[in-house]
Amino acid sequence: MNWYLVWIVGFLLLLFAVSVRSARTVRTADDYVMADFRLGFFPICGSVIATVTGSAALIGSAGKGFEMGISYFITAISFTLFTVVAVLVLGPTIRGLRLYTVPELFARRFGRLSALVPALIIGFLYMTPTFGMQLVGMSAILSSITELPSFWGIVLGFAVTLAFTLIGGMPSVAWTDAVQTVVIVAGVVITLVMGIAYVGGPGAVVEATPERLLSFGSIGFTELLNWFLVFGPFYIVWQTTWQRLTAARTTTVGISAVVTGFVISGLIALLAIFIGIAAVQAFPAGTDPDTIYTSFVAAVFPGSIGGLFMVSLLAALLTGATSFLLSGAINISKDIYQGWVDPTADDQKILRVSRLSVGFMAVLGLLIALWVEDIIGIYQVALSFTASALVAPVLAAMFWERATKTGVVVSTVGALAATLLWRLAGQPFGLHEIAPGLVASAVLLVVVSLLTSHSRDEQVTAYFHAFRRDRDRQDDVPVEGPVAP
Repeated sequence: MNWYLVWIVGFLLLLFAVSVRSARTVRTADDYVMADFRLGFFPICGSVIATVTGSAALIGSAGKGFEMGISYFITAISFTLFTVVAVLVLGPTIRGLRLYTVPELFARRFGRLSALVPALIIGFLYMTPTFGMQLVGMSAILSSITELPSFWGIVLGFAVTLAFTLIGGMPSVAWTDAVQTVVIVAGVVITLVMGIAYVGGPGAVVEATPERLLSFGSIGFTELLNWFLVFGPFYIVWQTTWQRLTAARTTTVGISAVVTGFVISGLIALLAIFIGIAAVQAFPAGTDPDTIYTSFVAAVFPGSIGGLFMVSLLAALLTGATSFLLSGAINISKDIYQGWVDPTADDQKILRVSRLSVGFMAVLGLLIALWVEDIIGIYQVALSFTASALVAPVLAAMFWERATKTGVVVSTVGALAATLLWRLAGQPFGLHEIAPGLVASAVLLVVVSLLTSHSRDEQVTAYFHAFRRDRDRQDDVPVEGPVAP
């Protein structure tokens, strides 16, 4: 019996059942993209873990553990640290503003023109290729456990993800994430324990592992800094986190669930790195790092058990892909369509546009997955450009009342230009383009803001300080709906 196929079929049937049930609760656009602001701790925490794990913290960390060893843990330290600090500091303000998207913050504070470029960056430069990357990951797993060719694995992943997203929306994503997270965490722990035993035990692993894989000093300071910057500042403006905070039942639930989810995700990344290090004893040098985790699971476990762990990873990739589709669809339906095309659109029209946006992004992501060879490279570029262009303006909206719309627009465009030019120049001094991008963005924002005046369509305030001055707006009560701009 092919246990992998049994688990896959069972998983798809479960997804369909959850989607159909969730569809009964989706009557408005808020139901579809925000679960009507009623998500509890368990679905939010599980959704965070499944989305982060599906992106990089498991497959990527195991592969990098095989290649780089423990040094790669700097990425988990970075994304966990930046997210936890950002959520603890900015979480109450993000939730108080009832923000659907990051560009919505730009529109409220600096006027809708300032939100256009961020909406395009997040919706198309980040969310779409990231969705495509999930399709490639799903295809890799399907190809490793069945005889399905890579092309048809991508197409199947696309079809299932699109159907799942169109039918159930955020409610189905959050709850399936929550359930599969339990399996993911159990699978990583059991795989590490059984994997170490499979290659001869802890002593054999330590003795046979090259010293460079067990030391942070195996790579230079500049490379460590690059990894830290690539995976850190971006998470301040990671729209998925903002949406989970806003969709939570209360402020306390949202903050505690997101923080817990990222801490667990960081620990999963660490365990995955150790799995990669242990796999050095099982696979020859030169093995494709992206296949390390799945190959190790297949080698250590019989199909009846390994199939469950493999399918849970497939599920994480699929629901992660769904999260990126939903998030990007909000950028299109809210920030672009409602913001520019039809500001008077009613709720049902926004719901229809949201679903159409999901379909459009899914097709575009499918094309990227099928025809772009270096999709991981595109993903890293997307991280860099998004962080470089958005971090300084977001912090300015939160903390600096003197920031102007002109300063923000110049900062956003200038950061994109600086990041692109640094990359085209071959990353001088070995420094990743995100560093000059962040510096250019901050300098331009401060200088231009000090030289210009506020526009009439700005809301001149520093939201963080405004919410601290008005603590009544931070009461931990259920959300009834979005706050008007």
